[in-house]
Amino acid sequence: MKIAMLGLQGAGKKTLFKLTTGTSVTSVPPKGVPGMFEVKDPRVDALSALYHPERTIYARIDVVLLPDVEKTQGKAAWLEDVRNVDGICCVARAFEDPSVFHPAGSVDPKRDLDLFFSELLFADILLMERRKDALASEMRAKSTPEKVRELQAVEKVSAELEAGKPYRTIPLTPPEKAVLSNTQFLTAKAVAGVVNLTQDRDTAALKAAVEAEFGSRMTLSFFDAKLEAEIAAISDAAERKEFLSGLGIEEPAVAKLTRAVYDALGLMSFYTAGEDEARAWTIRKGSTAPQAARAIHTDLERGFIRAEVMKYDDLIALGSEAKVKEAGKAALKGKDYIVEDGDILNIRAST
Repeated sequence: MKIAMLGLQGAGKKTLFKLTTGTSVTSVPPKGVPGMFEVKDPRVDALSALYHPERTIYARIDVVLLPDVEKTQGKAAWLEDVRNVDGICCVARAFEDPSVFHPAGSVDPKRDLDLFFSELLFADILLMERRKDALASEMRAKSTPEKVRELQAVEKVSAELEAGKPYRTIPLTPPEKAVLSNTQFLTAKAVAGVVNLTQDRDTAALKAAVEAEFGSRMTLSFFDAKLEAEIAAISDAAERKEFLSGLGIEEPAVAKLTRAVYDALGLMSFYTAGEDEARAWTIRKGSTAPQAARAIHTDLERGFIRAEVMKYDDLIALGSEAKVKEAGKAALKGKDYIVEDGDILNIRAST
């Protein structure tokens, strides 16, 4: 899985990129800066504490930091790069600092998030206009029922996009979806919005306003980049924990952010655990047990027989696999089982 991270100049993208990937960036080339971040998952930590494995591995997501968003009415070069990712993380500035330039001249995260969505909408509208023109030319040469159906679907989607509705919210029939299945709509992508604010002021009203306007369109997270950088700079774990406790914070906001992005992409984790490794594996929500087996190795999917399933909460509460089995809480599941977030799996497969 891969996401694009973007936002206006001065929003805090580079700081967020460093906090999540560990990579410092001074300038961003047109094609962006690649990186990878771990999804900070306390369940992985708990399994590691229980099994004391040789390795502890978190779920991972590839990320590319793209150049600054500008108002171009859907014609920016970075929009083409966004087509090649699975999701988008947009950073909006909500902190006041006269020393940090804002291209719009004032701080307004709602306006900035709206600009971001407008660029995606404009790009999709232009895409549909080009397709309508191409279909009209093709139909002048030879009209077919298939082209007529596609044109009707394109015109329907165009009208909804122009009304400000992202593609993923447009109600389409299965045949309409089928004729548009090869079209890469930017507004079909999962979106995570990150609002960069300061903790030294009351932000309740700001958060409520942003959530009211954008909560239905994206997964939202709020973080203080300056504070998060200070937390990350504390190398001693005990000292960092004490610092967080003094602020009344359980964990850094950036850890919650990585999980929010993960959720926005429609992903979830299942786990394998033992003496050698405690690991989170990434699958799409709604995946079957054989599909989960494929995440580990394609051979396990081909030879899948069944999966032994334990629930994370049961294992942590009872303290061992043996006690989970004694309590009758371990189950054998077949090919039709839909894996749930937090399942601990032991795949049985033929070799």
